[in-house]
Amino acid sequence: MQFFVDLLSQPSIIAGIVVMAGLIALRKPFTEVIGGTIRAFIGFIVLLAGTNIIVGVLNNFGKLFTKAFNMHGMIPSNEAAIGITVAKYGTIATFIFVFGLILNILLARFTKFKYIFLSSDHAFYMACCLTPIMVLSGMNTLESIIFGSMVLGVILCVFPAIAHPTMKIITGRDDMSFAHFGTIEYWFSAKIGSLVNKKKKSKSIEEIKFPQGLAFLQDSNVSVMIVMTILFFIVTAVAGPEYVGKLTTLNPYVWALTQAAQFAGGIIVLVTGVNMLLDEITPAFKGFSDKIVPNAVPGYPFAILFKGTSNALLAGFLMSLLGGLLSMGVQILLGTVVVIPGIVMHFFCGGIAAIFGNATGGRRGALIGPFLFGIILSFTPLLATGLFGSLGFTTTYWSDSDFNTIGVLLGTVAKMGQLPIIIASIIIFAFPFVATLFGKKAVK
Repeated sequence: MQFFVDLLSQPSIIAGIVVMAGLIALRKPFTEVIGGTIRAFIGFIVLLAGTNIIVGVLNNFGKLFTKAFNMHGMIPSNEAAIGITVAKYGTIATFIFVFGLILNILLARFTKFKYIFLSSDHAFYMACCLTPIMVLSGMNTLESIIFGSMVLGVILCVFPAIAHPTMKIITGRDDMSFAHFGTIEYWFSAKIGSLVNKKKKSKSIEEIKFPQGLAFLQDSNVSVMIVMTILFFIVTAVAGPEYVGKLTTLNPYVWALTQAAQFAGGIIVLVTGVNMLLDEITPAFKGFSDKIVPNAVPGYPFAILFKGTSNALLAGFLMSLLGGLLSMGVQILLGTVVVIPGIVMHFFCGGIAAIFGNATGGRRGALIGPFLFGIILSFTPLLATGLFGSLGFTTTYWSDSDFNTIGVLLGTVAKMGQLPIIIASIIIFAFPFVATLFGKKAVK
């Protein structure tokens, strides 16, 4: 019995079992079943290795920051938040992820929200975001899995519907949507673009030529390394060599440089593990969806928008980062916890928000939306750490808008106890059915 308990308590093994079941259901050859199962298992192990690296670096940075500035600092990071969740509640998160994908297909089949969320890495991230919410309410493992899966299934089919109207403007196509959990920020930027573009039409930002010298910022690994090096050098200099000597025997600045490199490398390792895992899981669920939900609208990952949008990406990144830096200055003056701008979030979310804002509001839409949300996302993690600090989220939290919004809203409900979050989960799950019952046509 203990063997089975230990076996099912390992999320990496659960992931392998799920892939094996999916491949068998699709009647794949025996060799593909074995190979896919093992690759999924290894992928999860690599994912865990990456998260351990990231969390270790963030812990060191938190110690330095506290010593250097006598304040509590945090760096929002999806990868670090995954690390904390998987390390403590990996089994719950994995089951929520798997059942959430299944419910996404079923909801697309039986409601008017005909979307299949193909960005499985973000589906897994959202499962990890929902897990602490359920745990915070006092639910046990089974209850957390059931209600967390219900919420995730709805999110996976509804959020692409929110992005779809602007996606049609950007791509000129009706048969595709967007699957990335910065959706609230992208929707907000599109709405801001529409408002600022009412009186005077603004030209597309893609008509502006940016200096080629900034092109290196498009490589997020390089950007992360540069920014983390600067941040580590600053806190190392202020904290002083005597304190740094308690953490390492290396020269303080050599150690700071290696810590920055480890952080960037940890993200690469984590993403590699996620890709290995999802390369096996995604085809199985896509095969299910093709058979169960004919004519469904696929929600694609963020890379689908990167072609021909380089100006918007760079402008959105810089404006979002500016909002984050200004917010950090305000937090320092106020003496609150300081949210260090997360370079990955500001690049991807700020850049994509600019693409959405540019679609509806041209240059002004591309600049205003990312800047405003750069400020918003510098303060929402403060609310989240107040809710989830006891679960380990003290020096980091999720960076993207949807994780922050859902985390704060549902976390506030969960703080009230089990019954409120159960009621909220049921209402959320009922929404697609009620909308279908009273709606006139499919959302597609």
